Amino acid sequence: MIFRALLLAALVIAPGTVHAAVIFNESEPNNTWATANLISSHDGTIIINGSRVGDSSADYFRFPVLAGDTLTANVCCYGDPMLALIDPSGNVVMINDDWYSLMPYISYAISTSGLWTIAVTGWPDFGFSGGGSSGWTYQATISMQRAASSEIPEPGTLVLMAAGLSAVLALRRR
Repeated sequence: MIFRALLLAALVIAPGTVHAAVIFNESEPNNTWATANLISSHDGTIIINGSRVGDSSADYFRFPVLAGDTLTANVCCYGDPMLALIDPSGNVVMINDDWYSLMPYISYAISTSGLWTIAVTGWPDFGFSGGGSSGWTYQATISMQRAASSEIPEPGTLVLMAAGLSAVLALRRR
């Protein structure tokens, strides 16, 4: 009886909690803030496959973010990338070059909902206008997380909690 209740609760919750990252492949032209590739929706994680092989332009990617989210982004590759975060008005709010070895990392508390942008370029292109190291491919990972206090339990979570309480009560009666 208890096993069935827990199994049922797990089956109800599973579809609502398993998320796959949105995988996006870079397309040109995306070498300015105005021509950024638009990633119109995501589930909280975006993985971007990009290239600086035969092209030394900076790459820009725009995506929706909600106020209150904490955005983290990193880039990995065999080159020397740089990463910038740009707010919905086009202002650079953060740049990182070498957080871990040659790999950049950004963590930023989002204060304004809207279409935010990251830019990837090669060192030392501090203006993100093109140039710097090139000849490598990269993978950028962007994650948005809500503060724990702002989350409302989904119905599946409530079902699991009820199943757990039922199991505890059933065991107490014995």
